[in-house]
Amino acid sequence: MSSALTVFEHSYYIGNYMSGILYGVDIVMYFLTLQGLFRKGNRNSAKSKRFFTIYSTVLLLLLTIDISANAVWGEQMWITFRDSAGGVPAFLATQTSDWYETMGSTSVVIMVFLGDALLLYRLFILYGTSFFVIALPALAYLAAFALAIIELVIAGKPGGNFFHGHAINFGVPYYTITIAFNIFVTFAIVYRLLKLGKAVSRALGPESANVYTNTSAMLIESAAPYSIFGIMFLIPYALGHGTAISFGQVWAKIACLSPQLIVLRVVTGKAWVREIVTQAQSNVQFVVRPTGVSTGIEMQRHVEYSHGASTLNEAEEGAEKWNSSKSVISA
Repeated sequence: MSSALTVFEHSYYIGNYMSGILYGVDIVMYFLTLQGLFRKGNRNSAKSKRFFTIYSTVLLLLLTIDISANAVWGEQMWITFRDSAGGVPAFLATQTSDWYETMGSTSVVIMVFLGDALLLYRLFILYGTSFFVIALPALAYLAAFALAIIELVIAGKPGGNFFHGHAINFGVPYYTITIAFNIFVTFAIVYRLLKLGKAVSRALGPESANVYTNTSAMLIESAAPYSIFGIMFLIPYALGHGTAISFGQVWAKIACLSPQLIVLRVVTGKAWVREIVTQAQSNVQFVVRPTGVSTGIEMQRHVEYSHGASTLNEAEEGAEKWNSSKSVISA
């Protein structure tokens, strides 16, 4: 018991420390996002700016609640109730269902589902009308949501324990489905980006296409770190090992950071959007036009042969039609 308790305490302390570092990173990402959104020359629509501002702000507020709840709980465990009867074991047995700890757990669940919703949308952007690819993760998303509600209700009752006891019966399937969802979406997005990346490289040239096809772009767009840390958390959690709390805290912060990084790429015009995917699928030759912060894509007015046009007239008509619409990328 003392050995397991020691592992738990060390893990909780390390998790809190790492969480503080990641919280600082997220604050930087948040203000970079706002700076990108409202910088002069940004071509995102007013609706997009409003959505990304609210989305990013909600993520930051939820992360702040989680960080604060964990900090208070640690202070109560190691300082306020240090000399109380039963010490830390008694505290863990009676205080894990405190309202602020339940609120912290709830904030993490909401963060996860906001992040997963963005990943579902990105999957839709990349696969378009391939609803079969989107159907399975969408069902997993809904199933995980139902399990999360059940787990939070049970863990929040008097005597409930988010880390052990009855809540674990719902926690394991919840986290398993959620992380399996992340893994599936990550691989699906990476596969799609690898296929589309070849078409974009042919159209833009390797150097210009690098912003969409480099390794960091694929890691961010697919939320790969989110899936990796999810696996690292799920294994000890399912085994009931004390180190799960450390990995869980880090995973929760990555659940906020990953979507925030995707949003940052979108608002700065570096993310894959519907127009780029459409162009890549049709193999039309296009160029990047510098537009300050946001990246605009337009057909070359001077006609160029492309894989998508079988004749010169078709290429000219496509170019004229594209230019007349004056379409630019927006989120």
